[in-house]
Amino acid sequence: MGTRGSGLKASTGVASDGVATGHFLQPNWGDGPWGEGSLEDRFDVVRPLLGDGSVLDIGCASRYGRPDWLHGLLAKDVTDLVGIDINAATVEKLQADGYDVRLTDAREFDLGRTFDAVFAGELIEHLDDFRGFLANVRRHLEPGGRLVLTTPNAFYVGNFVYRWGGHGQVHPEHTCWFCEDTLRHVLEINGFSKVEIMFAGHTSPTPLRKAASSLAQAIFPPRLALDEIIAVAIAD
Repeated sequence: MGTRGSGLKASTGVASDGVATGHFLQPNWGDGPWGEGSLEDRFDVVRPLLGDGSVLDIGCASRYGRPDWLHGLLAKDVTDLVGIDINAATVEKLQADGYDVRLTDAREFDLGRTFDAVFAGELIEHLDDFRGFLANVRRHLEPGGRLVLTTPNAFYVGNFVYRWGGHGQVHPEHTCWFCEDTLRHVLEINGFSKVEIMFAGHTSPTPLRKAASSLAQAIFPPRLALDEIIAVAIAD
């Protein structure tokens, strides 16, 4: 049915205002104290989910050299730990330091063994091939093994604050956003029939942001008040 005579105007597209250029609270990605040490809180949530067996850490070079480098924290109490990453320079340094890490791509790799758990922290939102990534994860899991995956929460209320005032909080290497429903669906259609979803936050680095975070958590449910989605998935 057309709109002629109905009094309704035909909808028109509105041009984008360009590539993300930052927000007055965070002009450029990584500026200021943003995230300093914040993943240590997340580690406390993730570590028990990985269990006591062997672990494959995909994207192990992320945050290398910082106090909240998750692979380094895992290495303190996981005796059978292997990491993979595509950052050749960091992989070379880690190998020289005695870490069992391999230079390979998360979308296509074969380590010739399986693991009790696979950890992929802040990784899937960087990829352009979910099917290849998840097929490789399944191939490297022991029967009954689990994938523990974290990714930013698309519907975290803070994202809308940044979006309203500018273009902050979009990592230049990200390809997508997930909410709990889309993440569950992607996992299920790629062979993970048992999926549990939870939410987590982190300690904000400034008093103003701590106050705003506390207020958000008092007002909103976790799916809006917390900025991280954690999925625990078991393959079919």
